[in-house]
Amino acid sequence: MNRVFLANQDPGGLARVPYLAAGGVPIDAGPLRDHITADAVVIGAGIAGCSLALHAAADARVVVLEAKEVGWGASSRNSGHVAPATKLEPDAILRAYGEERGRQVIATSRLGPKLVFDLAEKHGIDVSLERAGILTAAHTRAALSRLERRVATLRRLGYQVELLDRAATSEVVGNDPRYYLGSVLDHDGGAINPLAYVRGLARAAIDAGARFHQGTQALRLTKSAGPAAKRWRVETEHGSVEADFVVLCTNGYTDDLWPGLRQTVVPVRAYQFMTVPMDERCEPAVLPTRVCMTDTRRLMSGVRKHRDSRLHFSGIGPLFGPEQVPDLGLSCGRIDRMFPQLKGIKLDYWWSGWMAMNSENSWKMHEMAPGALAALGCNGRGVALATLRNACWATP
Repeated sequence: MNRVFLANQDPGGLARVPYLAAGGVPIDAGPLRDHITADAVVIGAGIAGCSLALHAAADARVVVLEAKEVGWGASSRNSGHVAPATKLEPDAILRAYGEERGRQVIATSRLGPKLVFDLAEKHGIDVSLERAGILTAAHTRAALSRLERRVATLRRLGYQVELLDRAATSEVVGNDPRYYLGSVLDHDGGAINPLAYVRGLARAAIDAGARFHQGTQALRLTKSAGPAAKRWRVETEHGSVEADFVVLCTNGYTDDLWPGLRQTVVPVRAYQFMTVPMDERCEPAVLPTRVCMTDTRRLMSGVRKHRDSRLHFSGIGPLFGPEQVPDLGLSCGRIDRMFPQLKGIKLDYWWSGWMAMNSENSWKMHEMAPGALAALGCNGRGVALATLRNACWATP
């Protein structure tokens, strides 16, 4: 394990991901080369930063600084699942926050997918939306019991989620009924092209007045001097921004710009795989409704089927340090067992990126000092949660 390797040390340029062809036109925004002022400066142009910029631009002068390019990090490298949930189970949320606050957390997180879908529609972003829901399948009886408790809690709170038995799960997944014991189908979830989404958010933010600078790494964050001592100053290689508010939206790519912030998350390298198109005789039975799914194994287990009949799944590789070849045998072997009819299907390519995990399995918003904020720790739920929590910060 390389403990000094930072996520931003990955090579520049977008990874080869399945979203490129329909990902929209890249954002045309060059490096910052002067000294400017703003109401708020956002560091990081992923989903979190772009959502914040879009929602704040209506009432504030917003500048967004991105070290690479819009969507370069997890926003283009994830599975595209849009989940109406945090990583925590609903009953765990109620225990941690109490009944009243816990209900608010659950209700808010369940609004995430709707916000994503509504924003895409409002701003004309073609995200290749799939609204077949999200399935979570149980691989053991203990796991099935956890899913049953999830359904019971959500139904008690008034949410309609579906508990599927072994046979119904087999029909939705398209595999042997012996593979899973049951599942939960949450119809509020879905899947999108996250690269198209984050670029669309950035373009909408620019249309609303936000100013973006790509290829611009924030190198130093200090309080301004003199009469502007209450403002923050962000220095870059060729310029600087002074603003009343600074918001770090760097998630798994957080560096040492703010001392200690990087230690609040554990960046984990996640691997994604894309097969060649499935045989036309097998494809219709595999995830026939194009529901996106995961299961209760500890291994990365997200699976979805794209419109070009390719299977997209997460797998296993070295979790830390520079990118290395993942464990192809273990990752593909799981798919062979899950879908025996596809056994031996060829991989087309794979890619990796960084997820920000924490011990609480909970998204966090930090106020490090007056006017200095951070949003990070999505724990694999970033498409919806990063949009949602930064929409909440619409006006600093």
